[in-house]
Amino acid sequence: MRVLLSVVVGIFILGVMVIIHELGHFLVAKTLRFKVLAFSIGFGKALLKKTVGETEYRLGAIPFGGYVKMAGEQPGDEQTGESYEFMVKPKWQRAAVAVAGPLANFLSAILMLWIMYQYGIEHPKYFDRPVVGFVADSSAAHDAGILAGDSIIAMNGASISSWDDMNDHFMTLANPVSLALMRDGERLKREFWREPKKGEEYSQAPFGMYPALPPVVGRVSDSLPAAKAGIRAGDTVLSIDSVKLYSWYQISDLLQNGKPGKERRIGIARTGMRETLAVLPQFNESASRYLLGIEIKKPETRLVRYGAVPAIGRCLNKAWDFTTMIFDVLGKLISRKVSTAELSGPVGIIPASGIIALQGLSPMLNFMALISINLAVLNLFPLIITDGGLLLFLLLEAVRRRPLALKTQLAINRFAIAFFIAFFIYVSMNDLHRLPEIFKLFGK
Repeated sequence: MRVLLSVVVGIFILGVMVIIHELGHFLVAKTLRFKVLAFSIGFGKALLKKTVGETEYRLGAIPFGGYVKMAGEQPGDEQTGESYEFMVKPKWQRAAVAVAGPLANFLSAILMLWIMYQYGIEHPKYFDRPVVGFVADSSAAHDAGILAGDSIIAMNGASISSWDDMNDHFMTLANPVSLALMRDGERLKREFWREPKKGEEYSQAPFGMYPALPPVVGRVSDSLPAAKAGIRAGDTVLSIDSVKLYSWYQISDLLQNGKPGKERRIGIARTGMRETLAVLPQFNESASRYLLGIEIKKPETRLVRYGAVPAIGRCLNKAWDFTTMIFDVLGKLISRKVSTAELSGPVGIIPASGIIALQGLSPMLNFMALISINLAVLNLFPLIITDGGLLLFLLLEAVRRRPLALKTQLAINRFAIAFFIAFFIYVSMNDLHRLPEIFKLFGK
C-alpha cells in the first residue's frame, strides 16, 4: 500500500513540476498574443479535454511531461502569415516564450525553498559543534595535518561556532586558508591552499573535513559478523583497534585499511557498560569491501525555522547549490568518473519523490525544488527539441538573417526525437533495475 501511495504522490509531484513549466510558456505566450492551440499536461491520448476560447486544455494518458502548442510553431505547420503565428512574431518574443518555462521552474524552486526554511527543517544536532569527525586522505585538510577530533574555532579570522558556520564560509574563503583549532586543550593554527595538488582532486566536503556524525548503531544484520560478535542496535562504537572514533565516517575507513581480512578489536558502549569485542569483518565481493553488517542510527535532530528575510539568503544559496550540482555531475559523466548507469528518469523519480514526500513537507519541498531546477537547467541545454534548442535556432536565425530551411529543421527534429526516445528507454531501464533497491531503502 505504501509503495502504491508513493507512486501516486510521485506522479502528482512530477505533474506539478510540469504544470509550472508549461504554465510559464503559456502565460508569456498569451501575454504576447501568440495563438495557443493546446495546453496539455502529459502526452498521448487525451483523457480529459475542454476548449476555452482558442485553446484546448488536455490531460494526456502518459503523465511524463506536457506541452504548449502554438499556431505555426513546428516545421511543417501551416503558415498563413497571421500576426498571431509563432514564426511571424519577433525573435525576442519567441525567445521570451522559450525562456519562460525554465524561468518559471527556477522561480518556483526558490519559492518552495523559501517556504521550506520558514516552515522548518530538521537540523542534525551534531552540526551544533564544529568538531572534525573524519579527514579524507586526498584533501587540503589532510595535507595540513588536521586530525579527527580537532575543534575548529576560526576560519581566516572569522569565528566558527557550528558546522553550519563551516559550510557558510567554505565557498567564500580566499587563499590562503587559515584555521584556528583546539586539540587536546592546545590552540593550534593550520594554513593551506584550497586548490588540490597537480594530479589530485580534493574532496567536496569543506577541505576534506567531515562532521562528527555519532557512530551509533541503528540496525545489525543477523547473518553478518557484527551480530555474531554481540554488537546490538543502540550500541555506540567507541574505537577500532584502540583508534578512538569521533564519527561514523571513520568506521569504513578503518575497516578497509590497516588489517584487511584480520580480526578487529571493536570498543562499544552500551547502557551502563563498556566492552571490547573481537570481530572478523566479512569481505563482500559485489561491494569490494569489508563489512561488519551494521547500519547507522538516524542522528538526533531539532526543528530550525528562519524568518522571512533570513530565509531569502538560505533559499538562494540552496538554489545555487542545486544548479551547480548539475554541472558537476555532467562534468563527471564526461570524464567518466560517474557511470551513465547512474542516470535516472521519470520511472525512478516518481517513486523516489513520492517516498520523500511522505517523510514530511520540508523534505518534499526540498526535493521538488531540486527536480524543478534540474528541469529548468536541462531544458536550457541546446538539445534541439528543448527550450534551449529553440533558443539555438533563434540565434542561428539572427546570425543568418533567415530561418533554417524547412527540410533541415524537419531532419534535425526527427533525429532529436529519435535520440530522446532512445535516451528515455535507457534511463528507464536504469530505473527499473534500481526500483527494488529504492523501495527497500525506504523501508517499503
